[in-house]
Amino acid sequence: MNARQQQILKIILEERKVKGERLAHIIQVSSRTIRNDLKEIDQYLSSTGARIVSNRNEGYQLQIGDGENFKQSVYDLIKIDDNIPTEPRDRVNFLVEKFLLSSEYLKLEDLAEEIYVSRSTIKNDIKDVKMIIDKYGLTLMQKPKYGLKISGNEKNIRFAISELLFKHPVLIEDDYDYKSWLLPGEDMELIRSAILKELKSFNFNLSDISLQNLVIHIAIASKRIKSNQYVINLNENNIEMKKEYSMARRIINNIEYRLNVAFPEVEVLYVAMHLLGTSLLLNESQSNLKSEFDLKVSNTVEILINRVEEQFNLNIAGDKELLTAIALHLKPAIHRFQHHMNLRNPMLEEIKVNYPVAFDAAILAGKVIEEEYKITVSENEIGYIALHFGTAIERAKLNSEPKRCLIVCTTGMGSSQLLSYKLQVKFGDRLNIIGTTELHNLPKYNKENVDFIVTTVPLPNTVDVPYVIVGTLFGDTELIKLEEMVGNRSSSIIDKYLKKDLIYTNLSFEKPIEVIEYLGNELIRKELTEEGIVESVLERERAASTSYGNLVAVPHPLVAKSSHTFWTIATLEKPIDWGENKVQFVCLLHVADENKEELKPMYEKLFSFINNYEIVQQIISEKNPDKIMQIVKGM
Repeated sequence: MNARQQQILKIILEERKVKGERLAHIIQVSSRTIRNDLKEIDQYLSSTGARIVSNRNEGYQLQIGDGENFKQSVYDLIKIDDNIPTEPRDRVNFLVEKFLLSSEYLKLEDLAEEIYVSRSTIKNDIKDVKMIIDKYGLTLMQKPKYGLKISGNEKNIRFAISELLFKHPVLIEDDYDYKSWLLPGEDMELIRSAILKELKSFNFNLSDISLQNLVIHIAIASKRIKSNQYVINLNENNIEMKKEYSMARRIINNIEYRLNVAFPEVEVLYVAMHLLGTSLLLNESQSNLKSEFDLKVSNTVEILINRVEEQFNLNIAGDKELLTAIALHLKPAIHRFQHHMNLRNPMLEEIKVNYPVAFDAAILAGKVIEEEYKITVSENEIGYIALHFGTAIERAKLNSEPKRCLIVCTTGMGSSQLLSYKLQVKFGDRLNIIGTTELHNLPKYNKENVDFIVTTVPLPNTVDVPYVIVGTLFGDTELIKLEEMVGNRSSSIIDKYLKKDLIYTNLSFEKPIEVIEYLGNELIRKELTEEGIVESVLERERAASTSYGNLVAVPHPLVAKSSHTFWTIATLEKPIDWGENKVQFVCLLHVADENKEELKPMYEKLFSFINNYEIVQQIISEKNPDKIMQIVKGM
């Protein structure tokens, strides 16, 4: 069995029963390829007393006759070598790594044999490889009878290597076991120790991620120098006069002999530049550093905070901690932007999912930085800026006043007091009950002093303050309405944000822009949004792709185009390329300007079902909007 077939067998063993469509989705091959592989696996298993059987409703499962014979024959086999990619995306990443880390030409025949695929499969994968490396300004140079070789600026090659390595899952380990594809673990630890020694000597502060970033860059430099590949033309003036250069020189002196590699002067300058681009940690002694920043950095941060507040109404204007935190991050970040250096963000996808408002705020902040400095801000940096906005949003919530509630009750003081006490017990300091009143006395209260009203009777149409009608002994349904008013959770989230006439199924578009234009124009036609929503969604998409994996994308406008928050759902005939992922389920999310910080329950519900593989598959296969509503509600 080849590596892909081993992977299929392992999945069947783990899941016991699995449908062919799911296997094709996991492995990212056609259903026909899965069927052919299963025939070969079944033939192999025949000598072990086991076979693969198929059930129309339940999929494929394993029937084992002689358990001991099966274990001896198969269990060791399916401990798949992690270095052999089985899925198409892994295969492409494997090839990119191969080309980046090799200074020699590579033949397609040798690559195909190494990962158990055909030459035609490799040729198709090479198309994706070229697309990936093109993002770094690199190309594949072909030489007849020799094969293919990476070509481009050395700084770009190193940047691409570091980007790939930062995505490597083993980075979360502490022992620097990089499976030896960059440097042996002991060499990585040697570099780390040398850096830590000089950090202490110079009293220089680095975050853990920045430290790891620097270790990787020195390791990459070491590997490239051994292949006689050097950085040239750094164009950095007076760097030798800075303490970062002295640190870099001493770090390199400590590791040259032990790594058996001679770093030329230009490489020492390169390490110094990375030190200049590292992130400082904010501690108590740095809480009032505005005066020490470059004036332009301070002004830029003030501009971007004000721009975000104007757009998102997050109650963060004047937050000095936010200004200081972003300025501390921005000063070294600008150096990174200008020299095309990367700082990985292992939390990026989690930030997108868990702090979508803060992430959109950071995208807007990134645009201000780009305008002020004429540079490109990476998605990793946007993620870090989003964390600062997320912290400020939570800080604003802590400082916010409780909601002011007026109780209107017509059945006397006893029942109104009972209602008041029940509300106080339930909501505590989240709610300030400013009084109880009879209906005829309601005009005595200034509506400017009331956030909402709890009433036991319907109110006149002239009352323009939000209100909830409840019984004196209110139940669960009424309690949910009150929770929404107080700002804790949505009443019926699905009913509130999703309507049947905003569900579109089985669309035949092939590009994200076509889907966005169609849905946006539908919303305009139905007078649910203003003109310009398509342009705003596309602008947001250009800043960072909204595809989240699991065949799902959640595009949304960067600027609100309606006074209401709602979802628009679309399914596609077949998966399409959307950023780095395939997408077949689209939820166009529109978030209104009001109360963005209070939409956490809505986001939790939305991401709970789009991250659920089974739910997404059910929705994609369903063409009836009523049934899609039932599927989503039935979670």
